[in-house]
Amino acid sequence: MRAYGLTSREQDVTRQVLRGRSTKSISRELSITGGTVQAHVRNIFERTGVRSRHELVAVAFRRHYEPRIRDNERRTRSGLPSRHGPGPADHAVGAGRRP
Repeated sequence: MRAYGLTSREQDVTRQVLRGRSTKSISRELSITGGTVQAHVRNIFERTGVRSRHELVAVAFRRHYEPRIRDNERRTRSGLPSRHGPGPADHAVGAGRRP
């Protein structure tokens, strides 16, 4: 979010939007008016080059999360642990336990 030059408050609003929260919910959570939420959302759209909340979520996923998922898929296929969580062997029943 900082890469787009979003202010601290715009980052707060973006996090809420990415969680699928409504304007009303964001307003309550951040203790700001619905109009202020909408103003932040317009600024976020302008700075990130998107036109809707759905597009913002899609861009965030494609640019920031999908590459991690693809990397972890490659690592898992190669028998390496994922970078952000346990590897397949860690999920096996009794893995790491001594008899």
